[in-house]
Amino acid sequence: MKRTGNRNKNVRKFIPAARIVFAASILLIIVLLVQFGAKAIDEKSAIETKQETIHVPADNTASAADSSSLTVGIFTALNAKAADTQTIVKEGITGKEIEETETPKAESEETDESDIDYMVTDYAITVYENVKNYYSNDRVNIRSGAGIMFDRLDTISRDSKVEVLGETDNGWYQVKHDDEVGYIKMDYLQEEEPGTEYIFAGDSRTVQMSQAVDKDDYEWIAKVGEGFSFFSNEAVPKIDAEAGSGSTIIINYGVNDLYNAEKYIKLINKKVDSWIAAGATVYYAAVTPVSDYPTITNSDIEEFNSEMKSGLDSRIGWLDGYSYLQNKGFSSGDGLHYNSDTYKTLYTYYMNQVAAQKEA
Repeated sequence: MKRTGNRNKNVRKFIPAARIVFAASILLIIVLLVQFGAKAIDEKSAIETKQETIHVPADNTASAADSSSLTVGIFTALNAKAADTQTIVKEGITGKEIEETETPKAESEETDESDIDYMVTDYAITVYENVKNYYSNDRVNIRSGAGIMFDRLDTISRDSKVEVLGETDNGWYQVKHDDEVGYIKMDYLQEEEPGTEYIFAGDSRTVQMSQAVDKDDYEWIAKVGEGFSFFSNEAVPKIDAEAGSGSTIIINYGVNDLYNAEKYIKLINKKVDSWIAAGATVYYAAVTPVSDYPTITNSDIEEFNSEMKSGLDSRIGWLDGYSYLQNKGFSSGDGLHYNSDTYKTLYTYYMNQVAAQKEA
C-alpha cells in the first residue's frame, strides 16, 4: 500500500500551534494573578490609610474618640528606667494646633474651619510614684484623653483641689476625679493654692460696682463713706488674708478724703512687697470724675490722682478710670455715684487693662 505522508504533515503543523496557545494561556493567567495581587495591595493600603486619618466635623470634635475605636484607648506598659516612675504609652488623637486661651469660661475649643483631619499619634504618660495634690488656677475642663478633642468628663472651677497621678509628654496632667481617670492641660494646674482671683478695696463706688457686675467669687472689701482709716484698719488685713498666687488687687480709695494722698502712698508702698511675694499683682484705680457735686471738684480729683501716680511704687499698676470716663462719658444721678451701666463699663475697662498687662 502506497503511503502519501499527508497525515504526518498535518500532525506536525498542529503541534506547534497547540504549544503557542498553551503558552499564551499561561501568560494570561500570570497577568491576571499580578493584577489581582496589585489590587489587593492597593485595598490594604487604603484600609491602613483610612485607619490613620479620621475626618471629624469641626462642630463635633468630641466624636473623634468614638470614631477611632481601632486606635484609641490601647495602653502598652513599658519598662521604667527611673526607680520612682512608670512610663506608659497610650494611642490617642491629636489634630491641628488649637490654642487654649485663658477666659472666664473653660478652655476655648472653637474653630472657624468647617472640618478638621485628626492624625492618630502616641503620647507617653509618666506615672508618679506618689499622688500629688495640685490646684486649678482657672475654670477648666477635665478630658478623657490628653487633648482637647477627647470627651469632656467634667468642668472644675478655679481653686479646685485635684489629685495628680502623672503627666504626659504632650503637656497634660493625668488626674483622678470622682473615681475616674482624666486629663487636664498643665497650664491650668499649679502646686500652690491660688489666692482670691480679684480683690477690690474701696468706698461706696466700689460697693455699687460690686452690685452692678455681680461677681460673688471676687472679694469686695468696701464700705460706704469710708477712706484711709477703713483701708488701714480693715481692708489691709483682709487683703493680706485673701492675696495669694494669681491674685489681682485693685484699690480705689480717695474720693472721700482727697487730702490723704500721702498716707495712702506710704501704706501701700509699705505693703506692696508682701503682696507681690504672695503672688499677687497690685493696681491703684484713679479716683473717677464727678459731674456736679458741691464738696468735690474734678480739679481736686486730678491733683490727688497726680500725686498718687507719681508717689506709688513703680510695681503698682495704674488704672486711669478718670481719663477713661471723661472721654467715654458717664451717667450720675447725684453727681458722685454712677448708674449701673457706667459701673459695668468701668469694670470692663479695669478687666481689659489687667488682661493687657498680663499679656505684655
